[in-house]
Amino acid sequence: MKPRIYRTGHLNLTRGFTLIEMAIVLIIITLVVGGALVPLGAQIEQRQRAETQKTLDEIKEALIGYAVSQGKLPCPSAVVPTIPNGVATASCSGIATGYIPWDTLGVNNKDAWGNLIHYAVDAQFTTTAFGLGTTGSITIKTRNADGSTPSISSNIPVVVLSLGKNGYGAMSADGINLSTPATFATNNPDEYQNQNVNSNTFYSRTPAPQGTATTLGGEFDDMVVWISPNILFNRMVAASVLPRN
Repeated sequence: MKPRIYRTGHLNLTRGFTLIEMAIVLIIITLVVGGALVPLGAQIEQRQRAETQKTLDEIKEALIGYAVSQGKLPCPSAVVPTIPNGVATASCSGIATGYIPWDTLGVNNKDAWGNLIHYAVDAQFTTTAFGLGTTGSITIKTRNADGSTPSISSNIPVVVLSLGKNGYGAMSADGINLSTPATFATNNPDEYQNQNVNSNTFYSRTPAPQGTATTLGGEFDDMVVWISPNILFNRMVAASVLPRN
């Protein structure tokens, strides 16, 4: 006689996630996505800075080309009536500051953040009267870890700069002036110095985040390039522009 087998039904091994398990999964997803966003943001900013650096370098080459063809550097862009038009003004004086004369040079007029490129030139170099003995009046400084500010280049004829991602004090390509914090001059002394009208001193240093001590120059994301007088003279001599007859 065979033993009787009682069937009580199949055991259902399939079940849904509990609320606790779903919460754990969501936390893990949040952490993974959050961790991925930081590098992505850094990559985007790195790409923007590389794009802006390329623009600044192209402008620098265009300025040298202009000096070779015209025998002088251009003045900053004219402003008509309150918005730069990209055409170099006919004359300027002192350390002339403003915006790059992009139409005159045939170059891009804005950085990767959509703001106009700033420009400062020693007016001595904007006339054909300058020669191999002319000394520029612009100085480029940096800032060391101890807060000291040594000069890294002097006697500079021209500087080109982007006011960086924060855009403090910049003008958009649409002619809109970007606002600055009320504490800008105090908390961002190096950036503030870079946009002082008729200033002959500019800072070029490693980017620093918001909250950096003012004794270390404060927050900084400006991008600065310049042409040394020796490079300018060399290119003009090679093109037989200098010395002048």
